[in-house]
Amino acid sequence: MTFFFAILLLSESLNFQKILNKVVIHQQFSSIKVFMRIEKDLITFIKVKFIVSFFTGLGFTLACYFFDVSFPLFWGLFAFAINYVQMIGSVISVLLLSLFAIVELDTTGVLLFFILTIALVQVIMGAILEPIFMGKSFSINVITILVMLMFWGFIWGIPGLILAIPITVFIKIILEQFPKTKGIANLMSGSELIVFKSPVKKSL
Repeated sequence: MTFFFAILLLSESLNFQKILNKVVIHQQFSSIKVFMRIEKDLITFIKVKFIVSFFTGLGFTLACYFFDVSFPLFWGLFAFAINYVQMIGSVISVLLLSLFAIVELDTTGVLLFFILTIALVQVIMGAILEPIFMGKSFSINVITILVMLMFWGFIWGIPGLILAIPITVFIKIILEQFPKTKGIANLMSGSELIVFKSPVKKSL
């Protein structure tokens, strides 16, 4: 269903920009600016995710070659593809490859070093570099990302985990356009909220 609705939106069966202009923002210039920002952030997300997934797959391939584990290209492509699934993708790739390596590698020391190597690749790419790039690109704090991952993962399963960050970016950009919801957007980004003092009249 998600794929079907994505095709309908991309085929412009629903003019999203016109709706954004008339219903949500009411100003043509602002709506075009917001629409372009959403498009830019989604493209940035795809680029960052592709680069991180590519180097994760490359690391898995090189580790398999170095430790003489069978099917290195397959495991590299598998790690690249499943890395698009937030949170659980990296765990699944390390777990399955480790189970396969237990059958392939006889020496306990070599097996341990291999598992540590692929785990280190996932930690560096998925737990360190990716959050840094995502945080700088979208200014969304970790708590918001985790909550939205659990929420959309509960609703849509694996597709929800893949689309959670783009949907969160979209919601945050929309909320930033209105004074009443800008505070929520600031909470999502982790930026400091502006505290407004209540207008109390001074006694004469």
